[in-house]
Amino acid sequence: MKRFGTRGWSLRRKLIVACVLVELFAMVLVLFGGTRLMQRTLEEQAAVQSHELMGLLDQALVQPIVERDFVAVQQVLDQVLNPQVVPYLVVFDHRGHPVARAGWNEGRPLPPRDTGPIDLDRADPTFHRVMPVTLAGQELARVELGLSTLHLRHARDEFRATGVFIAAVALAASVGLLAAIAYALTRNLAIVAAASREVAAGRYNVQVPVQTRDEVGRLAASFNSMAATIRHRMVALRKSQRQQKLHLASAHDERARLTTLLGALRSGILFVDAQQRVLYANAMFSQIWSLGPVATGTDVAQILPALRQQVGVGNTSLVDRLMAPPAGDGEIAQADGEITLADGRLVSQRMHPVSDGAHGGGGCIWLHQDITLDRQTQQRARLALVDPLTELLNRRGLFESLHVVLGRAQETGSSVALVFIDLDDFKHANDQVGHWGGDQILTMVARTLSSLLLPDQQVARMGSDEFAVIAPCNDAEPIAALAARMVQSISALRFDPDEHRIRIGCSIGVALYPADASSADQLVACADRAMHQAKLGGKNGYCLYQDDSAHSQAEFERVSWNGRIYGALRDHRLQLHFQPVHRVSDLGIVYYEALVRMVDEDDATQLIGPTAFVPYAERSGKIREIDRWVFQACIDKLVQSPPAVCIAANLSARSLEDPGFVDFLRAALQRSDVDPRRLHIELTETAAMGDLIAARPMIAALRSVGCAVHLDDFGSGFSSFVHLKLLEVDGIKIDGSFIRDLTSDPSNQLVVASLVKIARSLNKTTVAECVEDAETLEALRELGVDHVQGFHLGRPAHMLAERTSRDRLSVVTPLRRGADGARS
Repeated sequence: MKRFGTRGWSLRRKLIVACVLVELFAMVLVLFGGTRLMQRTLEEQAAVQSHELMGLLDQALVQPIVERDFVAVQQVLDQVLNPQVVPYLVVFDHRGHPVARAGWNEGRPLPPRDTGPIDLDRADPTFHRVMPVTLAGQELARVELGLSTLHLRHARDEFRATGVFIAAVALAASVGLLAAIAYALTRNLAIVAAASREVAAGRYNVQVPVQTRDEVGRLAASFNSMAATIRHRMVALRKSQRQQKLHLASAHDERARLTTLLGALRSGILFVDAQQRVLYANAMFSQIWSLGPVATGTDVAQILPALRQQVGVGNTSLVDRLMAPPAGDGEIAQADGEITLADGRLVSQRMHPVSDGAHGGGGCIWLHQDITLDRQTQQRARLALVDPLTELLNRRGLFESLHVVLGRAQETGSSVALVFIDLDDFKHANDQVGHWGGDQILTMVARTLSSLLLPDQQVARMGSDEFAVIAPCNDAEPIAALAARMVQSISALRFDPDEHRIRIGCSIGVALYPADASSADQLVACADRAMHQAKLGGKNGYCLYQDDSAHSQAEFERVSWNGRIYGALRDHRLQLHFQPVHRVSDLGIVYYEALVRMVDEDDATQLIGPTAFVPYAERSGKIREIDRWVFQACIDKLVQSPPAVCIAANLSARSLEDPGFVDFLRAALQRSDVDPRRLHIELTETAAMGDLIAARPMIAALRSVGCAVHLDDFGSGFSSFVHLKLLEVDGIKIDGSFIRDLTSDPSNQLVVASLVKIARSLNKTTVAECVEDAETLEALRELGVDHVQGFHLGRPAHMLAERTSRDRLSVVTPLRRGADGARS
């Protein structure tokens, strides 16, 4: 709040206010004195009236009291009674007995007597008096009466109000008169004040037209002289400013250097002049290059050897540019670049020449920045979005790009095509040439698709043998032509390993935004549906999305299986069968693998294998409910089994992406009071590597619950060994394709031996599945595999198989794995 004050008041206002205050003070004194005098007069008048009243009462009451005529006494009292003057009277005889009263109730006690003078300011307006009735000096009786001062107070208040009104009228009249006088006195001063404001605003050509000979006139003459002086001095000041601008021109070079320096404070800064002397080096420059403080004036040649020591071999050319600063734009480009230091750090180097204006070159500023963390962050981000085999975008990268492209298309009103490519009979080709050959085929397909695309089109690997292309477009015709070229180019690919010529084809589905779908999820679903329509049409072709796909046989089967899966979950028609996993050393059962079966709704004796319904469950998302049912059933089975029994169950890729699964599993184990080490979790290598960045923390979370985590179908990809190093798992289950022909295929023996050796060096347990005969079991024992599983040892059954060795809790952990490894 702004403090109240008179500093900003005009002289005219001050004169008026001062006079009014003096006059108001005098009026208040007069009004106060008159009121006090009036009150004193009224009080004296009241005292005289009370004495006169008492004398009259004494004369009127003597005769009736002597004659003891109390009726006459009462009549006298009634005549004297007046609420405005005498509100009550009470007569007492010489013995103190009341004999008559008026205005006072008989049972009510009389108030205390007042002995002092009458006071109009007291709270009680009635004065209580006692009057003796005497005859010849002898008291015959006494009268107690009340004397009201209300009429006197009313007279006093009326006098006061009249005085205030008269004072207010007089004050208002005096204010008007004073205002007129003040205006006449201060009019010339106001003219001078207005002229001073003009001068303050920079307008110096002013003259005060005041011609009086009093003080104000002399002030106006002095003001006119002062204004003229200021006018002349301002002319001289402008001339001085023009001279100062010439002096400031020499400081422009320093200002340019300072501006460049402030713009690069986050980097290491080395500012050198044209003679290659250090003008400034900040602390970050010394920190990046592991130097002490660099003093001003130091020659660059003196610090250059220390910089060369920090640079790796063959990377000194950019550092040497410090001795020869670039003179042109071409040489500036050669001076900028990235330097790899000997300790592995990456430093960017930039040069900014500084011009000193008319004098030419003024030195330069070298900027160095440690970008090691930025590059590592970029690489990690790239790994999260790129498929490691084909170096294309992965599923996550595709969806991120798709959302961006669709957002841009919505803003511009353009169209976007999503093309799904699925390789026909890739599994058969993969079985023929092995997983290494399969990876080579996928790489060839990735290169072929990339070569067919325009710069604004993107290709991604969605899964095992599925690819996708995002292509902005205006209509369907160029996209249909692109799909036809893809089919033709992929069909022309040949892969000839070991004299086995492999020929592959593809089925392509195309969906358009916004013609076929209004969101990314809908567009993906439409493209996937169109791709299945192409497969139903005979494979090795393409199909544009049509909205009548619900009538196709494939769509009918999808809907049918989705209903059967929903019914099986609802009616509890899922079962678990358990296949034992044995130690190679003594063929004792280590744990059981839980395999899910569906009971046929039409024939309860028929069981449906997972290969029939799991693909549909994965596409619809019901696989997550199935996974939770399987793990809950496994935990219930563990509750019913001896403490040494362990069970392993498979976890789908969909559940691996479910952040709530870990909490569900932990709660289920705690609720059943089951040791989490008794429950193993198996993940397919493809599921774990579909999104490596997301899979690693999920696996760590599962292991933090206490469960062991194994990689199932290991070795199915060419980069399996890299996956084994990146993923913190407890063991691997070697893919069955390497086990079935192990005794007759030396290449499979070499692969299994390599897997076992690498797993053992990483302290991980190895499990071989699909063991069908004794020869395969013996070969696996010689290769050093830890555990085996297959029909030769035990088929899946609804009940747990009888254990063939002493019971013990067997969980794959680094500590236990070391012991088993030594034993095998």
